[in-house]
Amino acid sequence: MKKEIFDTVEYKEKIVDIPISQIDLNDLNPRKRFVDSEEDVLIESILSKGLLNPIIVYKRKRGNRFVILDGERRFRAFKKLNKKEISCHVLEKEPTELENLSMMFHIHNVREEWTDFAIAQTLLKVIYEMGKDIKHLERQDKLELSKITSLSEYKINKYLVFYDYPQSIIDRFMASELKEEPDKGMDPDILAEMHAPIKIIEDELSEFLTKYSKEKIIDACVKKKASDIIKTNRDFRQLTKSLTAMKRGNVRKELMFDKLESFVKDLAVTPQQIFEQTSEAIYQVDSILKKTDLLIKELQNLNLNQITREEKSRLEDNLKRLTDLLNEKLI
Repeated sequence: MKKEIFDTVEYKEKIVDIPISQIDLNDLNPRKRFVDSEEDVLIESILSKGLLNPIIVYKRKRGNRFVILDGERRFRAFKKLNKKEISCHVLEKEPTELENLSMMFHIHNVREEWTDFAIAQTLLKVIYEMGKDIKHLERQDKLELSKITSLSEYKINKYLVFYDYPQSIIDRFMASELKEEPDKGMDPDILAEMHAPIKIIEDELSEFLTKYSKEKIIDACVKKKASDIIKTNRDFRQLTKSLTAMKRGNVRKELMFDKLESFVKDLAVTPQQIFEQTSEAIYQVDSILKKTDLLIKELQNLNLNQITREEKSRLEDNLKRLTDLLNEKLI
């Protein structure tokens, strides 16, 4: 039976005070942004109530040094206060790099202080430690990742999608995340939502990417989000629906090219408008056909002997209305 990572992790029972000078930051900690205002609130709490939760550290095999596993913000606050010691939970033994990464994921439970790209970067490190290639992950690999990180498979897929984008886009979003107040509209979820439509453009309308790069497409999305032209990231899914209709041959590629061009060049153009102008009717027809198939099946199974004369009359009236509407729309 395979040994689980957490079978090897145990804490010493006693909480100990360790000199600040003997404690090092953890190079694997994905958190890079520390907001001054949050740190000031923590300092006030420490001054009034003391340290409510000891930090978690492990001791290096060599030398009398300790490394922070959880509690870097509390550690920084103690240093600002010129404290000499800090209370610590200590691991029984030094973890491997993979155990180190896994424990940080589980201890933090992916708290808000871990930004999207911090999590994505740490996932890459975990995949490397697993001896896997990010471009060739099997379903079983993702299930193992989920166990190691406590992330759902959905979130793992979301974060790994970031690395399908050019480095210039990744760098721009990461730089925004590190600011105390990220740039307006620079929401990493845009990259997750735009992954599907851009993939269809790559496969079916590659000439568009010759004229407009991925950077320009994402920049247009960010500007629309920052200007509240697009209210929620789910709105981008309308682009996927329009492009899927094009892929199936239901929308002319020339028309789709023009609509996408207007989306990139005109701030006011939304995914919903493109959907309405290209493929809304197609999806309406699909929906109607599915419902009429269900209606036909229900009518075939209907036992007229079990319904009243009034119910028959209502049914006939509704079916007549449906027939009249069909004649009006289709003839």
